[in-house]
Amino acid sequence: MSRRTPLWLILFAALSNMIAPFSIDTYLPSFPAIEDYYHVSRELLSTSMGAYLLAFSLTTLIWGPLADRFGRQKISIISLAGFALASIGCALALSFDHFMVFRVLQGVFAGGVIIAARAMIRDFFTPQEAQKAMSLIMMVFAIAPAIAPIIGGYLQQQYDWQSIFWFLSAYGVFTLLIIGLLLKETQHPDHIQSIALKKLFNSYLHSLKHPLFIRLVLAQSFIFGGFFVYIAGSASLIFDHLKLGPEDFWVQFVPMVTGMILGALLSHRLSNKNAPNQIIYLSVSIGGFAALLNLMLLFITSPTILTIIPTISLYAFALSLGLPALSILAMDCLPEKRGMAASLQSLLQMGMAALVSIMLVPFVHSSLFAMAGSMFALWLMGALLWMTHYKAVNPKVL
Repeated sequence: MSRRTPLWLILFAALSNMIAPFSIDTYLPSFPAIEDYYHVSRELLSTSMGAYLLAFSLTTLIWGPLADRFGRQKISIISLAGFALASIGCALALSFDHFMVFRVLQGVFAGGVIIAARAMIRDFFTPQEAQKAMSLIMMVFAIAPAIAPIIGGYLQQQYDWQSIFWFLSAYGVFTLLIIGLLLKETQHPDHIQSIALKKLFNSYLHSLKHPLFIRLVLAQSFIFGGFFVYIAGSASLIFDHLKLGPEDFWVQFVPMVTGMILGALLSHRLSNKNAPNQIIYLSVSIGGFAALLNLMLLFITSPTILTIIPTISLYAFALSLGLPALSILAMDCLPEKRGMAASLQSLLQMGMAALVSIMLVPFVHSSLFAMAGSMFALWLMGALLWMTHYKAVNPKVL
């Protein structure tokens, strides 16, 4: 590959990972407009996010092995083409049922390129370089949740909600051109895996039984779930609790994304001299402080932008600080099955986001105390899982 390949690969991986937050956050400012268009409730429309996430997480079980068998490039192209077509379907849907079908298809196809891109990073770079690359990707990726609702708010005001899904389709095509024209396959021929059902089932079972791998991905998923309470509940936070309008989503997302960018930047710098375990411990500690402070402030002060947004932004900083190291440690547990490892990571992480969207947020979105308590509880479960993992690999330390 040429000298420019690392830069194009990092850009491609970053754009690929931005598909998920773009698919989730861009249409949030259009919730009232979509509710009016299809005559549905906020709770019912919120299920479209959960349906997308559930489809995304479940189909990663398929995309990972396919990427290990047929290569990262082919799977990326198929995934992006399908995502672009599904986005057009959402824009043209005549009924809410049809809209839901295409949202599910968006989730089905979005997962493929994200899985393939993560595997490509680990294929191409050494472990330390991969962590640095993942930190750079996280910095670019972190921009998506900030600009997505801003783009969505602008498109909603200038055109209407359908334009958001035309934008998503164009984004998919643009990313497809990068992988199709500027990059080549990164998988080593010796690492091609079989997709025979019996062997595939046994491989997944073996991976799920790997004690270090499963603790890492579950810890990552629970901590991410705490953050996602405020993503899935952002419409209620902005419209109902803070009494703001569709053009004001930047109030929540810009500070959160600033935190994510700073966290990824610090992760990149710390990776030169610090072990992944040290970075993750720092990340988990800061996340716990942020979640606890968020809960305490609601008890002692009236909820305002200045009391809510800074604490969830600090939590976002902590999440972004630890995710690159957690992802690399987890994939290195299964070095010859990185596509499968990335699949299981996405399954559990996005599956947690789907559960938060479908089963948790509808019950807690009307109460800021309940939202804050949910964030803290999910962080606590993730922190306990990380501590058990750390104790298992460092029995003399704890």
